[in-house]
Amino acid sequence: MTNNLSRRQDGEVEKDMPMRVSITIDPDTMDLIDKFAKEHGLDRNRALLECIEQGYARLTDGTPVTFNETRAYEEYHELKHAISEVKTSLDRLAEEVTLMHHTLEVEWSNEVRPVPYQSKKWFEFWRT
Repeated sequence: MTNNLSRRQDGEVEKDMPMRVSITIDPDTMDLIDKFAKEHGLDRNRALLECIEQGYARLTDGTPVTFNETRAYEEYHELKHAISEVKTSLDRLAEEVTLMHHTLEVEWSNEVRPVPYQSKKWFEFWRT
């Protein structure tokens, strides 16, 4: 990344074109970049480029890089996914409760009906 000259297949050297990149960085990392920029007397963009170049150099040296810190937006997506799972579970539970309520109500209404011979008076046995 420090060298912005590249060779084409025919051997001629050409200058790389700059690339505009849009990235999302959480506030903690942005504070670290600002702190790095202030310590080294750089502006924010140059400090970000330096960090990227140093990370690239570290990768090409073979030094293992570990990414064990989760970012705020990753935690947000994990929480959002967990909440959506809880919502679906609660929706299923509500459907089950509605079904059970309906089933119990039907069973109770069937049990409450009187038997036909008990609904008649004793002297009306001849009516059917």
